[in-house]
Amino acid sequence: MSALHALQDTNALSGRMLRHNIRSIDTIMTVLATPVLILLAFVFVVGGAMDIPGVRYVDYIVPVVVLMCIASGVSYTAYRINQDISSGMMTRFRTMPIARSAILGGHVVASVAVNGVSVALVLLIAVAVGYRPQAGAPDWALTVLLLALVLVGFTLMGVTFGLAARTVEGASLFSYLLIGLLFVSSGFAPTDTMPAGLQVFADHQPMTPIINALREAQLGQATTSMWPALAWAAGICVVFGVLAHLAARRSTVRQR
Repeated sequence: MSALHALQDTNALSGRMLRHNIRSIDTIMTVLATPVLILLAFVFVVGGAMDIPGVRYVDYIVPVVVLMCIASGVSYTAYRINQDISSGMMTRFRTMPIARSAILGGHVVASVAVNGVSVALVLLIAVAVGYRPQAGAPDWALTVLLLALVLVGFTLMGVTFGLAARTVEGASLFSYLLIGLLFVSSGFAPTDTMPAGLQVFADHQPMTPIINALREAQLGQATTSMWPALAWAAGICVVFGVLAHLAARRSTVRQR
């Protein structure tokens, strides 16, 4: 099967998933409402009590809210994939003259597109409540590159768990682990305010350098965390790309 045919199939199946997302009001509300409510709560309820030297609190927390938006969004990718498996749709696709890569590729493309738009909307809302990035063109380029890698990496994570989960309910549970890592990071407060043991964990888990890199780039500061963050994000893409491939093979065997 030609590469052009595979791209056409991926485009068709990604369109199917985009229509599912657009028509699902509960999905849109959950994916957007959760991070926006967290943003508003921390800015207007908690923000007045927070004093972080050299940075306004709204500028400090926007990176973690953006990552929460992505984590919430990819949980639906896992849910939709597992739903396709449990409903028999995945088996049906495999009996049709469709490129195998397009079956999951459609989910990945749709997830990256939808979550990319969600991130843009969250950033616009953040600007409306006082967020003022100081990034220049190179900083924006690094920000977009890092967010793109995170979008792909988190999506592949969702694909892996969606394929591996035995139930639709269990497919999206991984997103709670992601959100837990985001809370135990430098997202809402500097890690040096945490107890010693927790600080060590927070400093050495992948979300902290990613958050720090996004924050430094957006504030126009020296991006000392950018290369470790890019390495972590690229590593997540590679590891979960391999795991998604293996999970897809096991899923095929399980459905026969």
